[in-house]
Amino acid sequence: MTPPIETFKTDGPGLPDSDAATFVTTMAHALGTYGTPAHRMEDALETVSDRLGIEGQFFAMPTAVFAALRVPPGRPQTSLIRVHPGEVHLERLVQLDEILVDVAEKKIDPGEGTRRIDAAIATPDRYGPVLTIFCLAVASGCAGRFFGGGVNEILGAGIAGLMIGLLGLFAAHRRDFARLIDFLCGFVISFGAIAASRFTSNVSPEILTIAGLVVFFPGLTLTMAVNELATRNLVAGTARLMSALTVLVSIGFGVGLGTKLAEIALPPASGEQQFSSLPGWTLYLAIMISGVALSVLFRARPKDIPAIVLSGLIAFFGASYGHDQLGPELGACVGAAAMGLYANIYSRVARRPAAVPAMVGVMLLVPGSLSFRSISSFLAHDAVSGLETAFTTILIAMSLVVGFLLSNVAVPPRRAL
Repeated sequence: MTPPIETFKTDGPGLPDSDAATFVTTMAHALGTYGTPAHRMEDALETVSDRLGIEGQFFAMPTAVFAALRVPPGRPQTSLIRVHPGEVHLERLVQLDEILVDVAEKKIDPGEGTRRIDAAIATPDRYGPVLTIFCLAVASGCAGRFFGGGVNEILGAGIAGLMIGLLGLFAAHRRDFARLIDFLCGFVISFGAIAASRFTSNVSPEILTIAGLVVFFPGLTLTMAVNELATRNLVAGTARLMSALTVLVSIGFGVGLGTKLAEIALPPASGEQQFSSLPGWTLYLAIMISGVALSVLFRARPKDIPAIVLSGLIAFFGASYGHDQLGPELGACVGAAAMGLYANIYSRVARRPAAVPAMVGVMLLVPGSLSFRSISSFLAHDAVSGLETAFTTILIAMSLVVGFLLSNVAVPPRRAL
């Protein structure tokens, strides 16, 4: 069904055609729901409005889109489209991109485009809750390897991801509980990590906590916020930045409370801790496996998974090379530029949105764990370390954005999405 749109009309001739206006506003709602950045959304909507003979001006934010539409020389019709941001859904993004192209190229009329948007949104998700929860566990387990953990940390992080998935499933239809999900996950995972380290001497509670919570860290949101700020979408970028900060603080409070209660309630660790290590080739295996798991979590189509996994490998090797040659901050820029070039080339060749392969690559580059460590330092009253880590986080996020912008200059993407 077409989402409800609150509209304020002006009297006079030249109001936009109802089908065209409905299509544009419905598309704006759908793009906002599935996590499209403000600058990309505005570019896409302006392009299709121009093709439909409408003068369109758009102001996109994470929770709302203002659209002023008019057919010259008439007066504008201004609409407020309320958006409830959902999770990234790459298959829906591909479908919306196809609809945008078909309407812009006059292959279908705007009315048919609106019906296709409604049909796409109404289609059930390809992946059910069981597979989604399993992939959460796999992604968390792979993160345990990324952070230097051994077999015990990988298994523990996988169990943590499974618990997070079950909590998320329980909270899906309980609004008040869902608002506490970040805090509760931080509390449960930190308490469990401390408990595991107290009863098993060869488990790192820090690795277990960070790897278990990695799917909740708003590193992607933080990078999108800096990207929007860099493209002068100041309101959208600021709102998204504060959203990321709110999530981080909520997780941090949960971790702090869980850690304190575990230290009080549980007996001290017995014996000296000994951590195992794994051979280097397991890191590359973890990258490929996590690419498949993240493809499911981002709701990508199965035929797009090989391109997504390759994107993750390019991002990792590019960032590793840049790290060795230029340091961690500039290394992120090299990884982002390499992955952005690949995504834009893929977009041109496969005629798909560049975001399809890029999203997983971004997830492997974003500084989510660093931002969490910054909040943890503040909670531990270590302001100097907290400020230093926070500055490093922002610097790496900006480095990623610069890499993406450089790749767009070198190889412009096929279309706005």
